[in-house]
This record gives sequence, structure tokens and C-alpha cells, in this order.
Amino acid sequence: MSDLKMLTTEEVAELTGSRRENVSMWREIGIIQAIKTGKGYMYSQEEIKRFQRDYMGFDVSNRVKAIEAYNQLNVAIRL
Repeated sequence: MSDLKMLTTEEVAELTGSRRENVSMWREIGIIQAIKTGKGYMYSQEEIKRFQRDYMGFDVSNRVKAIEAYNQLNVAIRL
């Protein structure tokens, strides 16, 4: 059952060593998927593992770099 635990934006920020604003930006771009729960969002542990695996080596520290990484990854997947 522990695989079903959902994480808040704050927890994802802490796990990734980032800020809440970055986690929200990644969600808005489509880098990570979330479930809307009232006023907030929840993220599955599997989604965060996928993010860490897929975006390893990419700079996603700001919106421009995150969009570039997202586009590069999606082009690579389509090929």
C-alpha cells in the first residue's frame, strides 16, 4: 500500500531539493503530472520516480530551461 502514497507540492519540493514554485512550474509545463485535489495538487511516488529518471542530466531550474528539456525529451521519445 505504500506505493499508493500521494505527495504534496511541498513534499515533492523537499524530495527533489527544489522550491514549491519549481514544482508548480514543472506541473504547468507538463514535466510532471498531478491530480487536482481541492485547492492543491497531489503527485504519485511513481510520477516523481519517472521525473527523476527521465530528466536526469537536464537543467529544469527555470521555465525556459525546463521547456527546452521537455521539448528535447518529447522529440527523443517520438523518434
